[in-house]
Parts: sequence; C-alpha cells; structure tokens
Amino acid sequence: MMNNIVPVCTVEEVREEFRRRGMSVSDWARRHGVSAQLTYRILAGRTIGQRGQSHEICVLLGLKPGVIGSANDLEFAHVKGRAHKVAKDEDVRKPAHTC
Repeated sequence: MMNNIVPVCTVEEVREEFRRRGMSVSDWARRHGVSAQLTYRILAGRTIGQRGQSHEICVLLGLKPGVIGSANDLEFAHVKGRAHKVAKDEDVRKPAHTC
C-alpha cells in the first residue's frame, strides 16, 4: 500500500504558508510552471481543481490529494492486454509544505 497521500490543507493554511515564506503566489506559480492567474482563482474559490492544470495546482498546493500526470499515462485495469499501472512515488508530486 502506498503511503504518499498529500495532507489536505485549507486555503487559509496555504495563504499562511506563503506569508511565512515571504513568497508571492505569482512567484510560486512561475517556479512550478503553472498559471498564476489560475492559482489566484483557486485560492479565491472561483475555480475548483477538478481537471487539468487546476487539478495540478490544487495537488501541488496541498489543497487535495491526487496524482499529477499525462493523459497518456492513464491506464485502466479493465482494458484487455494492458497491465494495471499503480502510481509510484515519483508519479505523485507533493507540496513544499505540510499543514
């Protein structure tokens, strides 16, 4: 069993972590190669991190547990002729902080 579930933080905890580190949301987004505008919308509650880059941002911020990867990496156990792929530690990206 994998033990790489990212702890779920609140938006306020994430904001406090930015304050504690003296880092702007824009700088964080730039360093992680994601949209700063989308990150601000997530932190403001105007966008939910359900798919795509918004999902990636939420996982990286620790707002939700999840796996970040390409759609090409997605394999389903029920597809014949394909082995079921289990996410490895290197497939799961963790936030720089813990709540």
